[in-house]
This record gives sequence, C-alpha cells and structure tokens, in this order.
Amino acid sequence: MTRTTLLSFLVCVVASLTLSTVSSAADKELKVAMILWQRGEAKAEQGFKEGLKELGYSIQYTILNAEQDRTKLGHILREELRPRLKEFDYVYTFGTTVTKAAKQVVDNQVPQIFAMVFDPVGAGIVRSMDSPGGNISGASNSVSVVLQLDTALKVIKFTKLGLLFNPREKNSALVREQLRQLAISRNLEIVDLRSPPALDSLQENIRKLKDRSIIVDAVYLPADTFLVSSSKLIGSELRAAKIKTIAAGDTYIDNGALIGLVADRYEIGKAAARIIDEHQKGRKLQSIPVYTQKEPQLMINVTTARALNIDIPNELLAKALIIK
Repeated sequence: MTRTTLLSFLVCVVASLTLSTVSSAADKELKVAMILWQRGEAKAEQGFKEGLKELGYSIQYTILNAEQDRTKLGHILREELRPRLKEFDYVYTFGTTVTKAAKQVVDNQVPQIFAMVFDPVGAGIVRSMDSPGGNISGASNSVSVVLQLDTALKVIKFTKLGLLFNPREKNSALVREQLRQLAISRNLEIVDLRSPPALDSLQENIRKLKDRSIIVDAVYLPADTFLVSSSKLIGSELRAAKIKTIAAGDTYIDNGALIGLVADRYEIGKAAARIIDEHQKGRKLQSIPVYTQKEPQLMINVTTARALNIDIPNELLAKALIIK
C-alpha cells in the first residue's frame, strides 16, 4: 500500500467514525417531560419541538400543563413528575415560575432544560449565565431594559413611567427592581400598577389609567405570563385611551401595544433544542452557557402609532417588524 493510498484510507476511516458518532447522537430516541405554565402551546414550545426534529431526534413527549395555577403546578411536580422522574431523559420547563419550582423537584437527577426565563441568575436558577452549574441550562428571553427604554425614547418622550406589576411573578419583581435602579440615573419616576393574577385587579388599573386617576407618560409591559395572557385586553383598552405602551414581549405588540424590543420566542425554543444536542454530544450542562439573543427584534404596531398620532422615524421603520 502506497503512502498516498494509506492516507486516503485513514481519512475515510476517520470520516466514517465521525459520521457514525453524529448519526448515532442525532438518531437517538429521547423521552422529554414538558412542564408548561401557560394555556396552550406557545411559540417557544413549537421552536423547541421543531428544533429537535431538524436536528434528527425522535422525541416522545409527556406534556404536563399547570395552566397558570400554582396549586396545579405543585400537584404536577409532586404527584406526576417526581414518581416518574427517572423515566425521562430531559425535563423541559417554561418560564421562571415553573423552572424554579421544578428545579427543587428535579434536583439534578435528570437534565433540566428551560426556556423563557427572564433572569435565571436573579431567580436563583443558575449560578451564572456563562457557567450555569448543576445539571441545568437553557434559553433566556432577557432583553436589556435600558436598551428597551432607550429605543422607545427615539419614538416617545416620557419621564413618568407606569409599570403593570404582578407581585406574585418573579419576572415582574426583577423588572421592577431594574426599573427602580434605572430611574435614579435617568431621572424617571416609576408608578407601580400592582396587578396580581386576578382579572378584576388588572381591570381596575386599566380603569384608573383611562379615567386619568393615575397619570403617566407611558406604560411598561413586562414579560409576565399573566399579563401576557391578558394582552388583548391591555392592548385594546390602552390604545383606545391613547396611552403609550412599551412592551417586553411580542404578544403585547401583536395585540395593540405601541413598541418593543423583544426576544424571538420561537428562536428561544430552538436554542433550547440546540442545548440538548450539545449535551447529547458529550458536553456537560453545567458548562453550556445560557442562551440570550444577541440582536432582539424591534417591533412597532403602526395601527397604534396612527391612533396615537405618533410619527415613527424612518430609520426605525426600516429595521422594525411592522405590525398592522
């Protein structure tokens, strides 16, 4: 055998082994428990499932949905997940509330992958964004509040900012703290509009905004599941009252909020799928950084802009996702 022939043979062997390794990882069947919080499958779950399919995995899903009910979530985790925990290859969790509660039950026994957790470090879910620690990692929907407000200031002016605030949701509490710290340096006044997960409380705050019992320059809408689930009410009522809104999620803007710099929920789900793929190929979850979007999407509802008589600068329109 000549040297050239030998080298060609070795290259073929290495290539064959590499393809075999990748194929065996991608063709593997996995069992995934999906612990959800919101009613119905969200874009993140769609991205997660389609991402795994595109990567070549065959998945058996067990869907357990708490439907925004903490009592039901507790029952699911204690009575349905814990006894069957070792049956699953992965536990997928949606949002801060579910991820934080599930982490205590999963307790590193099986890999946990989360999506749509706004501040996983602040919520005590991971040690750091670069090095999560433990048998857990995931994808965050975090977008800098500073960047969101600076972007909104290119369209509207505000010094008195209302915050729809769900005191039972960790995300709302974390955003509230960020805004309060920012208010000091930006000379802003933050007005709390406490809206625990009960429709009458939310409607009362909307009424006060509409009748000007509470006067603000704009309202910030945080990434909170209860508030997002009420986005049709919030968007239509505040637009009708000609109140400017800055949103931290795309659903708000779809339903009438004015502007937002937001994370792509579908891409967050796909990022969670890619983390599973990395783990399957041998990387420990504790060393896989939490995913955050480097370039969040600017969204503008032009119907709302017209209703509020707001002119959007052309340079923003050119790069924004326009909602009509």
